[in-house]
Amino acid sequence: MSLASPDDTAKSSAAPAPLKASAQPERLRSLDIRTTGHPLDPGNFGSIIKPAELVDVVEISSLNRTELVLYNQLLAHAWNDMAPGKVYRLPKAVLRGSHESNDRLHDAFDRLMGAFAKVRYRDPRTGRAMTTRINILGPNTEEDEDQGSFYYTFHDSLFRILENSHTWARLKSEIMYLLRSKYSIRLYEMIERRINLHAQSESFTIDEFRSLLGVPDDKLPRYADFNKHALQPALEEINQLTDYVVSVGAIKRGRTVEKLHLAWLKKSPEALKSAADERARSRIGRSVRRNGKIDVIL
Repeated sequence: MSLASPDDTAKSSAAPAPLKASAQPERLRSLDIRTTGHPLDPGNFGSIIKPAELVDVVEISSLNRTELVLYNQLLAHAWNDMAPGKVYRLPKAVLRGSHESNDRLHDAFDRLMGAFAKVRYRDPRTGRAMTTRINILGPNTEEDEDQGSFYYTFHDSLFRILENSHTWARLKSEIMYLLRSKYSIRLYEMIERRINLHAQSESFTIDEFRSLLGVPDDKLPRYADFNKHALQPALEEINQLTDYVVSVGAIKRGRTVEKLHLAWLKKSPEALKSAADERARSRIGRSVRRNGKIDVIL
């Protein structure tokens, strides 16, 4: 509670100044948090800020791993200077990475331009839950030569949603590049978006979990297949390479799986070192090491 100071020239008989109402501390917005390091360079360390509204997005147009990583790169490059109507420029060579050809990059640009999703958020005026269907990337232009640049925008309607975002994931870019599955990256985003919350677990329906991992509706429709080919491989990668211990338990009604219970914890110092050591090792043999087997060198 702050007390207004009376004017120094006021007479002592003047009425006391009224108490001012306590100022409520402003909540940090996702847009107030900065990316750090070199998030577009797989060979360096960096962080990517991804707001909860884009982590918990429902992909109507399903992205593959390459397209998801590319979108995160475009978001990271623009993030510290996000503004409505702003055009961002990136050399295609930065986005191409180790690929000598632009062919895959062209395809990814086309897919991102045509991709749209359902973004869920709360209206800051009414507090009501809202869903906006939106293209995840705005109009963009590409210079045709191989060493040219890519110019891109985000829709103003997406910017207006992000202006009122107060929850985010801070992704370690070096971990994102190491994760080999789109489902692993999406699960990693889910955990980073929730890791600092008071709760350490959350339950989802199977359809909700599938949507959060970005599993297309026509792929892995049976729970057993979804669990075997999407969920369990993602958990194995996350638990091997990240700073977290993550588990998913099935909640059943009879023999039917009704919900999935996601739980997460930060690793012990020893486990953190083991994960860091694994990230520094070659990808060759990683799946063997993950399964607890020993590489034999003859």
